[in-house]
Amino acid sequence: MTRTPLRTALVASALAVGLSACQSPSPEPDASPGAVVSSISTAYGKTSGAVYVTGAKAGDDPCARVVSAIGYLGLSLLPAGQEDAQHWDGDVRGRFGYLRGTLAMYGPHLPASASAAVTTIDGLAETLSRAGTAGSLRTDLLRRYRKASAAVLTACGRS
Repeated sequence: MTRTPLRTALVASALAVGLSACQSPSPEPDASPGAVVSSISTAYGKTSGAVYVTGAKAGDDPCARVVSAIGYLGLSLLPAGQEDAQHWDGDVRGRFGYLRGTLAMYGPHLPASASAAVTTIDGLAETLSRAGTAGSLRTDLLRRYRKASAAVLTACGRS
């Protein structure tokens, strides 16, 4: 009988240690959110303090980040001319949201010629990322997004 309480205590201790380890964030030496925000602020000037892009680093090329986000969204979009058939599930809406976060961090550091297109994309992406946006609006907004994103790609030297 003395072994049962001891065994129970050992199992409970092991579980407590295991659970607390699972709940503790695993530190990554160079990627703490504070370090990322600090390094971005140093490289690009004052930011809003928010990090919207996983793995963002101060030395990242803004054009590369934004072009990548546009490409990532493009993987979920039907080809141009098929906007009427586009499905608006959580994947597509989420990728528009991701693009907004990328623009919030890197848009101000793109070439000046992309400024108007970035503003346009942000407004369109904000509307297209919402589940409640009427389907009748989405087709035209998607076509406008394509034109604005093409302007950003051109400003970044990619077409």
